[in-house]
Amino acid sequence: MGEPAAVEADAGTPRRTSWRRALVSALLVVAMVVAFGWALSGRWSETVDRLGDQDPLVLLGSLALAVAGTWMSFELWRGTLAALGSPVARRPAARLFFPAQLGKYLPGSVWPVVVQMRMGRDLGIPRQRTALAFLLTLGLSVLVGGLVGLVALPAVLRAEGRGVLLGLLALPVLMALLVPAVLNSLLGRGLRLIRRPGLETRLGGRDIARAVVWTLAFWVVYGGHVWLLAVGLGADPGGALPVAIGGFAIAFSLGPLLVVLPAGVGVREAVLVLLLAGLLTTPEATAVALTSRGVLMLTDGLLALGGGLLAGRGARPATPDA
Repeated sequence: MGEPAAVEADAGTPRRTSWRRALVSALLVVAMVVAFGWALSGRWSETVDRLGDQDPLVLLGSLALAVAGTWMSFELWRGTLAALGSPVARRPAARLFFPAQLGKYLPGSVWPVVVQMRMGRDLGIPRQRTALAFLLTLGLSVLVGGLVGLVALPAVLRAEGRGVLLGLLALPVLMALLVPAVLNSLLGRGLRLIRRPGLETRLGGRDIARAVVWTLAFWVVYGGHVWLLAVGLGADPGGALPVAIGGFAIAFSLGPLLVVLPAGVGVREAVLVLLLAGLLTTPEATAVALTSRGVLMLTDGLLALGGGLLAGRGARPATPDA
């Protein structure tokens, strides 16, 4: 009930406040683009060196799979936002989601959701729903990614990845979060703890099942780009498939939970090299990990550019009754 009043208040705010909001938003965009460019330049030389080891068709196929996987993560986020009560058409949602992803290249992990919350206000999306959609999408990706990572368990054991195994031990406990009653109760208590309004729409079993299916598909397709890169350097296709998909899922989903590996940049490459070393030489596994990062950065840049160029008519979502 409180959100419409907030929207009306914004409408009556003096022009100076709107100008300040626009300035802050513009500065955030500039900061994200600069951070992305800095990260890209820092990896440019070593990535280019590795690109020469791959067939151009392999690189294009890997890029296509990375784009498809990222699009699936977008659909997962959009579906989660709709389940929370704010369905958004695909075009305006893309304008909101993809440019905001450049925020992950800034120090810290909160910038994508900060940008989404600011941009979402223009679409009539309450900030709380935007934040919850981000957290739920991230949490589900981590949980399902850990489960997908189990297909690479033989490679983990062969590589003596004790740190990875330690992170996998948390999965049975986290599985309880897929039960609607448990998830809704946890979200409600968390919102009360930070003195925010409770859930306007409770998540049902169908919502969670749909999200799990999207997440599974996302990890398989997303990890497929690593598989293609590994096969391109001579790895056995059958043996590399579970290692590439499972290892990539582990590298992304369990990285923040591992205290024995450095957090942030480098965790993904460390885990991938560790697991791919059983299929390729260490230099080749390193080449796959570095090329993967280059492909994913190119994917982020292309989708952010595409999202920013969309015309975005009919941007306002259907809003449920408060």
